[in-house]
Amino acid sequence: MHSAAPKLEARAVYQEFGEVISAGPDGVRVRTALAELAARRAVGCLVEPQAGDRVLVATEEGGESFVLSVLERPAPAPTVLTADGDLVLRSRRGKVGIAAQEGVDLASGAAVRVTSSALEIAALSGRVTLERIEVFGAAVKAELGKVKLVASTFDAVLDRLSQRAKRVYRAVEEIDQVRARQLDYAAEGNAQIRGENALVTATDVVKISAEQVHLN
Repeated sequence: MHSAAPKLEARAVYQEFGEVISAGPDGVRVRTALAELAARRAVGCLVEPQAGDRVLVATEEGGESFVLSVLERPAPAPTVLTADGDLVLRSRRGKVGIAAQEGVDLASGAAVRVTSSALEIAALSGRVTLERIEVFGAAVKAELGKVKLVASTFDAVLDRLSQRAKRVYRAVEEIDQVRARQLDYAAEGNAQIRGENALVTATDVVKISAEQVHLN
């Protein structure tokens, strides 16, 4: 046996224009041609009403009043889309675009996440300010015209490091130290080591091999 569905009582609903007197978390005060109403913002009315707005109000006979839509806003003020709970924008068959002439701001008290198969960013200039950043990935490829890095410390842990350059210039104010199991320096032209003092210390053998050896 199937229970009968509850029968809804038919009530008349009146719609009229009104002007918002005040709006807040507790509701919206609307002045119409007949009376001043305490109304709630309908779920479908995403634009948050403000004082002075011309709105469409629906009132159930002997029941509540709802602001269905914001029709006009006399003063130039930002249009705010507000939802009391979670808000999801979904396009089932297409793209979602956000365009603005003077900028787009994203603000959140919690994390902001972007999940996609690919991420592309194109801009004339960019700036990122972070207290801490962590990047995880399998490979990084960067093609840059000029790179300038300023840091108090720089630590790198690598299995292999390969560098190719036409010219390399380094200026070290204090100490330049290399610790390695083996060192191999090769120059097609001259190899020069200059200093106020030059010390070569070996545990076993020091070997100098050349057609001519000059010691002054």
